[in-house]
Amino acid sequence: MTFALHAQDESESIFTIHVVQRGETLFRIALQHDLFAEQVAAANGITDSNSIIVGQRLIIPLATVASDQRLAHTVSAGETLASIAAAYSRTEADLLSLNSLESAEAIYVGQELVIVPGETEPETAPTTIPSAGADSSDEIEPLAASAPGIESRLSFARYGDPIAPFLYKVRSGDTLFEIALRYNQTVDALARENNLLDPGLLRVGQQLIIPGIQLPRLAQDLPATVEAFTIDPQVLETGRSVRIELRTSEAASISGQFLGRELRVIERDDARRHNIIVGVPMFTETAIYPLTLQLQPAEGDAVAIAANLQVVGGGYGYQTITINNNDLLAPAIEEAEIERLTQLMSGFTTDRYWLNSLSLPAAAAMNAVFGTLRSYNGGEYNRYHRGVDFAGAPGTSVLAAADGTVVIADRLQIRGNTTIIDHGWGVFTLYAHQRETLVEPGQVVASGQVIGTVGSTGRSTGPHLHWELWLNGVTVDPLQWVQEVFP
Repeated sequence: MTFALHAQDESESIFTIHVVQRGETLFRIALQHDLFAEQVAAANGITDSNSIIVGQRLIIPLATVASDQRLAHTVSAGETLASIAAAYSRTEADLLSLNSLESAEAIYVGQELVIVPGETEPETAPTTIPSAGADSSDEIEPLAASAPGIESRLSFARYGDPIAPFLYKVRSGDTLFEIALRYNQTVDALARENNLLDPGLLRVGQQLIIPGIQLPRLAQDLPATVEAFTIDPQVLETGRSVRIELRTSEAASISGQFLGRELRVIERDDARRHNIIVGVPMFTETAIYPLTLQLQPAEGDAVAIAANLQVVGGGYGYQTITINNNDLLAPAIEEAEIERLTQLMSGFTTDRYWLNSLSLPAAAAMNAVFGTLRSYNGGEYNRYHRGVDFAGAPGTSVLAAADGTVVIADRLQIRGNTTIIDHGWGVFTLYAHQRETLVEPGQVVASGQVIGTVGSTGRSTGPHLHWELWLNGVTVDPLQWVQEVFP
């Protein structure tokens, strides 16, 4: 919300007051007023750009750059500052200065850069170089791309090639009216574009085409054999899963590291399509982390590909729990069980047994979600809920969430009667606190098959099913795998 105030002096200066709205950032506010974030910050004495709050009144100084010259470029996987600068007929030094960057290597996937294009632009942006630099990054989005829920999993093409439509992924609480308002559309226009018979019926995870938005160019700086490099989502959250994909024009092998772990790479399409699914561990500190990949073609030398990825907290809540059996709160017992599970679920089966999104494991209401920080009997909030709970009555059927092979049907101290299913590609699901297990290790099960019944065994305050999903030895939110299809 913006108000214009006129000062009655010789220059007839115009001062703008902007009232901060929900979801706005200093960068976006500055951009809509044709300014740099640093200019707005200086005018208001702001030292931390993340400190603005809803309702705050900001003084907006006069613009210095015409609005039709200013662009926002979101860094994409495979881009470098040099390639982005070249795509807009600017120099690397220009972008360093415009965005107050200390070095070209500091850019990261999903970062928004202010761009003032040069007077003449190249017909095509650079597409290939012999090898990638060490500062590759993620994806390009239009000016509105920082709004929550933007679907970043697009089929990106190099500059000059056809580009996929701009997509918005529906999140919990969204309405078509709010989405239309956010992108200066009408409800009718969005309904027509997406063939919606009832605009009031949206589902979480649904992808909507937003008409009239032109995607900026992609200035990837990659080896000639790499046809595409995507990371989804751009900004990583703790406890969530991320997709990384490279497509090569010829057979190649890929290896890599992220967050101190060796990556498991899935080779498909005659080793021309390379998929990586990564789980971001809980308690990973908010920071920028390097992703390093090594591409080894069938002939020739290996090539390094790098990107800086931002990890942020998942915004999980807190919960206080009281239990009677204090013995099961002993750290040694919990650590021993986690160590056993981590070792077991760090295995990797090359076959993939699931094809679509996972199914819910019980026909019961959920009463606890993943990631909640927990305090037991008044202690510290130093544990987190590793899964999702379903408040089923004793004896309620427990269902396999996807096809797979049973690797454990055993009684654990904390999780009680537990079943673990290997779904391939490093994906495991765990079903705990069961009254009884109805399958055996080595048994092949189908999605929706009854594998046990709800109970209250182990460290439990009452009958319920505790459901976990492990990805390469890391617990992640299983509901993401219900709402989305991986990879």
